[in-house]
Amino acid sequence: MTPCDVIEHDDGSLVGLDRLQGETFDVVRSDVVIYRLQIRELSHFLMELLGGAIDFETESIGSPHHRLGRLSRRFKSTRVHLCTRNDRTSLLSVANTLRPTKPLLLFVPTLAGTDADIDSLDEHHRVVVFGLDKLVVKSGDSIIVNRDAMEDLRFRLGLGDDLDTNFFRRNGSGYDICFEGNRFPLTDAVGLWYLAEFLAKPGDTLDPVELEAARTGVNARSSTSGTGETIDDEALANYKRQLLELSEDIAIAERNRDDGTLERLQTERHQIAEHLQKEIGLNGKSRVKTDAGNSRKNVRQQLQREIKRIRKRHPTLADHLSASFHGHWMSYQPADDPQWEF
Repeated sequence: MTPCDVIEHDDGSLVGLDRLQGETFDVVRSDVVIYRLQIRELSHFLMELLGGAIDFETESIGSPHHRLGRLSRRFKSTRVHLCTRNDRTSLLSVANTLRPTKPLLLFVPTLAGTDADIDSLDEHHRVVVFGLDKLVVKSGDSIIVNRDAMEDLRFRLGLGDDLDTNFFRRNGSGYDICFEGNRFPLTDAVGLWYLAEFLAKPGDTLDPVELEAARTGVNARSSTSGTGETIDDEALANYKRQLLELSEDIAIAERNRDDGTLERLQTERHQIAEHLQKEIGLNGKSRVKTDAGNSRKNVRQQLQREIKRIRKRHPTLADHLSASFHGHWMSYQPADDPQWEF
């Protein structure tokens, strides 16, 4: 499509101006399609999709130039701007206005039909112009980032091969994962969501109740709120009766110097006492199960399930993860921080 402007005369007639050729042509009003861009909403959507920090600002009212923010550390926090026009005059104007001292990314809706010298803008103005139609694509009902285009963007920004980076990134149907140069995809699963939360906070101990609440959107109950006793009063009384009977039998075995029976009875008493110690609190009453206990178990099982799945694709990463979880699996503490990018 050739970039052009449509001019309306006082009598209501329309004339098109071909910006590449400098030629004019008649335009029928019914052939004109007008798009109204919601720039602020578009900018926030783009930066969230790319995992960047939003810092939106319009140059001036009616200006095609807008500041969006910064990309993630994976892209060296490169500054990002948007120009809604792709003609040479507009892009040169933006480049001269910004005068960046290090490479800056300037998005345009498309590079199709542009008359601008993109390589020259990069070489002489340190402005990397990139078409959004190549970077952001539709996949089914979702809008996702074209990973090949992202790799191209890294090279355009002079950042080299992305495989030098360990990353754990969400895509339309799951996650793209790269660890020590080995890249592979995994379809979505609950455990991967939990895993991403832990990897993003190395060294922190996370609350399992809050994790479940964040994932499901259901308000968290107190991590000490009761959900049922682990042992009821009848069972507790039965255990105490067994201990009393064992003590009497042990006394008889000692009097009879029956060492074999004595050893068996003492072992049995020790096992029951050890079990009760786990089940009974300091106040002598049955311990109460907590949401934290149930949630911790659920989160741990989900993580272990995903590590098994990862092991089939990347055994080294699975070993790293298995060795890095501590504190009932509620803290990711790697010996060497892989500096995960998301």
